[in-house]
Amino acid sequence: MMVSTVYQTNKKTGVVHAYSSESYRDPVTKKPRTRRTYLGRVDPVTKMIIPKAAPGSRNRTKLSVTQSDELKLPPEISELIAEQTKAISEMREELDLLKAKNREMAVLVKKLNEVSEKMLKVLD
Repeated sequence: MMVSTVYQTNKKTGVVHAYSSESYRDPVTKKPRTRRTYLGRVDPVTKMIIPKAAPGSRNRTKLSVTQSDELKLPPEISELIAEQTKAISEMREELDLLKAKNREMAVLVKKLNEVSEKMLKVLD
């Protein structure tokens, strides 16, 4: 069995994804097959693989503060990453609030549609 890393670029977004590719021979058909396992995205600046998020978690930041410490980046860049991480988390909170309001509005619109349909039936 041979294992290698394969990089695949999404043509629409330009995002590069990394996969672990394992070649093996299918015992039934006697033909070579490939098994791919998703590893994560590739950071466009550092070219490091950012691991996939654990199931159920929301790991959307491209480079966390701890990763910048591990890379021994200059303090100015680490500060910028920290600021961006804070801004991203604030935007996520705002997005969650907007989504909740959107759900409330959808319920109200549904109720209004039901009432208007009942009124139209009464008028007919």
